[in-house]
Amino acid sequence: MIIKDPQKLLPNQKNFDWEIPEMILEIPNHNVPLHPKTIEKLLTIAKAQKKIIAFQPILPVASELGLPPYPILAYLYPQELIHIWEQLRQKIELQTQEIFFPKISYTLISETDIDEQLHYFANHYGVAVKPSYVRVIVGNTCNLKCVMCPYHSAELKQTHSTDFFKGKKAMSWQMMQKLAKECGKGKIGIIIGSIEEPILHPKLVEFVQLCRQQGVPRVHITTNGQLLDETLSQALLEAGLTSIDISIDAATPDTYRKVRGADFNTIISNVINFIKLRDRLNIGCEIRTSFVRNKNVSLEEEKQFREYWLSKINAIFILNLAEYKESNMRLETMNKAGNSKLQYYRQKAGGRWPCLFPFTEITVLPDGKIYYCIETLFRLGFEQNIESLGNYNEQTLKNIWCGDLFNRLRQDLILNQLENRQICKSCDTWMSQIMTTSTKEEYQVLTTTITEIYRKINSND
Repeated sequence: MIIKDPQKLLPNQKNFDWEIPEMILEIPNHNVPLHPKTIEKLLTIAKAQKKIIAFQPILPVASELGLPPYPILAYLYPQELIHIWEQLRQKIELQTQEIFFPKISYTLISETDIDEQLHYFANHYGVAVKPSYVRVIVGNTCNLKCVMCPYHSAELKQTHSTDFFKGKKAMSWQMMQKLAKECGKGKIGIIIGSIEEPILHPKLVEFVQLCRQQGVPRVHITTNGQLLDETLSQALLEAGLTSIDISIDAATPDTYRKVRGADFNTIISNVINFIKLRDRLNIGCEIRTSFVRNKNVSLEEEKQFREYWLSKINAIFILNLAEYKESNMRLETMNKAGNSKLQYYRQKAGGRWPCLFPFTEITVLPDGKIYYCIETLFRLGFEQNIESLGNYNEQTLKNIWCGDLFNRLRQDLILNQLENRQICKSCDTWMSQIMTTSTKEEYQVLTTTITEIYRKINSND
């Protein structure tokens, strides 16, 4: 057997029977050492069939639900293919990404036991798989005090036990520059506006523009839209904003005033003008609006909101009300459309599966602390001792993503050993990773326990 392992990622070769003539074992340069059990599987199959074999590990259930895929970590193939191997390998990689290509016949090994899962998805995951996006918290302030907001509601703010939302915190331009450079180099998307009104940050437009100039593929903003006048709208669009969610939560002036305490006509005018400006400038920015199912807001008003906005844009979000109860984010109601699917995956996982968020996102706070999901953000006003998984003032995103703190969290999630992780143990958000698809009239509806996303069928927006 010919072995191509330039990075020396194979385990001790003395422990294996390598006597498989006329085959080549190639280990791509992904910096992930192969687990001994993986080698045993590869060699066993290679002895039975002299065909192309590839190894690409999966994490049970989580990989089915959208965990970013690992690259292929090993190939075994007949020596007679060596002259065309480069073309074959490229076609196989395209197949694994579900990119159309004439199909190549090969055997894919993906199943892993618990030892391999910890090896690939805890100890070495961050080396091989980059974050899907970075959630950037640019500040701690908002110009509205929406009744349901755990961060800025006048009533809920009185129950805060931390000082995170006291005073004014804003991410420095130096940190923004660092984020733009790193995410651009890594081709990682950026999401802005999870707990704050990002438009209040004086450098927001410059940040969006810098991100796009540095090569960030997607820059998203969530805003309440009250400050989204024509000048700012044009500046954001021309800076390269790729998507925007505008939180409205009402279809009538009375409800908007009760929920958001602001002028309904202003938000309607701002959004309509943003749509017109985008179309006139011919800029590809996706526009979505959202509606939280607040208490005492009727189903008729929800329907009115849905019909109005889907006549003007291509997607809307309908979200169940989330409240801080019993030290957790709790939903007033949970969508039941995916119940059978949820039960199927819970049974398959033997309880709960590893939550996807620490495998897909990094959240950077203005002070450089690092969180890992929306649940940790939900607690910002209520809990002092939320563990930070890094310090962005001193580390790079890559070092944090590959670091021991993220790795130990992923390990505990894989093993479902959450006794010392109360945030994870008492959380329900991991169930929102089940998504079902249905069709209502001319709309496709994607449903999770938390959200319904309505999108026009055959929409390119």
